[in-house]
Amino acid sequence: MTSSSRLLALILAAALTATACHRNPEVRAREALARGDAYLAQHKIREATIEYRNAVQAQPARADAHYKLAKAYAEAGDPIKAYEEYSRAADLDPSNVDAQLNAGTLLLMGGEFGRARTRAELALKAQPNSAPARILLGNALAGLKDMRRAVAEMEQAIALDPSYAPAYAALGAVQFVRGGRDDARASFERAVQLAPKSVEARLAFANFQWAMGDAPATERELKAALAIDSSNPLAHRMLALFYLAARRAPEAEPHFKALAAASPDGTLALADYYSGMGRRDDALAVLKNISGDAARVRQARLRMAALHDDAGRPAEAQRIVDELIKQQPQASDAHILKARLLLRENGDLGEAQRHAQAAVQADANSAAAQYTAGLVALARRDFDAAENAFEQVVQINPRAAAAQLQLARLQLAKGNTAGALKAAEDAAKTNPDDSQTAVVLARSLRATGDLERARRELTARLAKMPGNVPMLVELGWVELSARQIDAARAAFERALEHAPDLEDARVGAVAGDVAAHDLDNARERVNGWLRQDAHDAVAQILAARLDLFQKQPAAAEQRLRDVVQRTPSRLDAYEMLGQIYLQQGQLDRALAEYSSLAQRSQAVGPATMVAMIKQQKGDRDGARAQYEHVLQIDARAGVAANNLAWMNAEDGRLDEAVRLATVAADVLKDRAEAQDTLGWVYLRKDLPVHAVPALARAVELAPSNALYHHHLGQAYAKSGDAPRARGELQRAIALGLRDQDAEQAKEVLATLR
Repeated sequence: MTSSSRLLALILAAALTATACHRNPEVRAREALARGDAYLAQHKIREATIEYRNAVQAQPARADAHYKLAKAYAEAGDPIKAYEEYSRAADLDPSNVDAQLNAGTLLLMGGEFGRARTRAELALKAQPNSAPARILLGNALAGLKDMRRAVAEMEQAIALDPSYAPAYAALGAVQFVRGGRDDARASFERAVQLAPKSVEARLAFANFQWAMGDAPATERELKAALAIDSSNPLAHRMLALFYLAARRAPEAEPHFKALAAASPDGTLALADYYSGMGRRDDALAVLKNISGDAARVRQARLRMAALHDDAGRPAEAQRIVDELIKQQPQASDAHILKARLLLRENGDLGEAQRHAQAAVQADANSAAAQYTAGLVALARRDFDAAENAFEQVVQINPRAAAAQLQLARLQLAKGNTAGALKAAEDAAKTNPDDSQTAVVLARSLRATGDLERARRELTARLAKMPGNVPMLVELGWVELSARQIDAARAAFERALEHAPDLEDARVGAVAGDVAAHDLDNARERVNGWLRQDAHDAVAQILAARLDLFQKQPAAAEQRLRDVVQRTPSRLDAYEMLGQIYLQQGQLDRALAEYSSLAQRSQAVGPATMVAMIKQQKGDRDGARAQYEHVLQIDARAGVAANNLAWMNAEDGRLDEAVRLATVAADVLKDRAEAQDTLGWVYLRKDLPVHAVPALARAVELAPSNALYHHHLGQAYAKSGDAPRARGELQRAIALGLRDQDAEQAKEVLATLR
């Protein structure tokens, strides 16, 4: 072989060897891990993550590669991906206690206490004397409400290593939950004594002090933690949140900036801080600079869209959201924001509903998607769909206070005071310091008649927030309901001091004056507002109410006409005008006002009034068409369903009458009229056994109504129950049953003898 041939053979052999090495998964993984380690040593997290991912792709069953990738994700602030990799590492190598513990800790943070317990037990199986594993198991048991065993595990962790500070901190946390505050404090203090340079011990102690309401001690411990490690992200986050909670928001900014410097998630947190402070331009500037990870860029653009909308640039907001939907049509996040933007801008509710439904279809377990669907349903006045959506939110997240609050409001609107109170109490447990929750809770208690507790709930919170106007207004209504007129007026006056232009406070103050029979003060109060602004719509409407109270309908009409002309959005002015004309027998003018109101309002009430006025005028065909129109808008419009059911029964359309009467009786559960209609329709169908329960309920709800007793008596007679029939018919006559109904009752009584 010539020298050139030998050289060529050597080159080919080297190339083949290199190719074989390149294709060898083990070699590729080893080299990728080495490069990843080098990048990590230089704090180049993104580059290290890429290399570790390459190693995992080369050897998917290599536990150490998954473990290193998990640590890189954790360092980058991505707990979801970190958990996935820690979990794979632990599954591939159950002896890796640290992987088990980290996976368990992340599960603990996510509220997955049962799965966290499993990870802790696997760690203990691999290393029975691991104090950190005992702590994880104790925390998981605490989350599962097994406090006795939780404390036992913490105490065993201390027994395994009495100098291990985290064990004392964990024991303190469980002792605090159990109510042993002094023991908890001693455990936290012991943890700090054992490890004065431990950031974790300081943060745990700070968290305890915060829960105890000791703000100076909380701040001191958080600052001590940062003195130990000035770049610790958790210490910066806790101190930032502490300053926000303490209403010292400007002091939080340096800590949010530190978070932004440490991770992309911190950058989003800084943008959220600026947004919350009303510094939209600063927030937009931060968000525009986010690059790299596609998911975070998407989150940044979603926030930018919301900021543009807040700043009065809805077109730009819609443009961004539409782009995001086009990029990922199956992702729920942009559909959620699109629906909410449409709601905020009073846009197309049909389009909003389509996007809300798309969000739910994309992720039915998304609380945000379900909540948005509820908001859209509320706007469309589809209260059953709204209730269902909010119930889904609470099922997904039992601590979703906003959904609980919406459920309470819906139940109040339906007259279900018990349901409203339960939902409000659930919301209050989740968010005890929220003023809106306190108001709805007090309103629910007021509706149930528990005025003493309503007062107690409000006054306890007002002691912490003495200038909270919504709570002061609600306290005024509670006191009015309790006939404590002076206390009510005092509460409304305090509300006016803080918010002199607030309509709710003004309405309450005038109501207090009227309740005290101090009409001169009420009139002077309203005139004072009108002197400031002669066309103040709120003051004009209040003045009109006083006019009506003092039997001056002409003056009220003049004021209301001025309001309608200058402020056509005040729907209550149309309704009041309609009521004035109805009381005066001016049906044509009443019809005109309610028709105008129906055109301006999405509510079915005004449109139903149009149908009722037409019915009163003898326009039966027009009334029927209007009722049908109302039911096209809202298939569960109770009053329209009830009245149309009665008309259908009179016309012999009994099957349709039963369907509508059933809807009305379900919607208007506590209204005697709806129950009577359902029973009467069954009577017309010659189904007296079906009629009796509804008619008995009508009599229970309105025991003094002669006609309801008459109908029930007829049902008993037709079903063969003569004694009960006789009793009901005699009661109907005694209550003053008149004309043909009285004659019919007497005829039936004659047949029962």
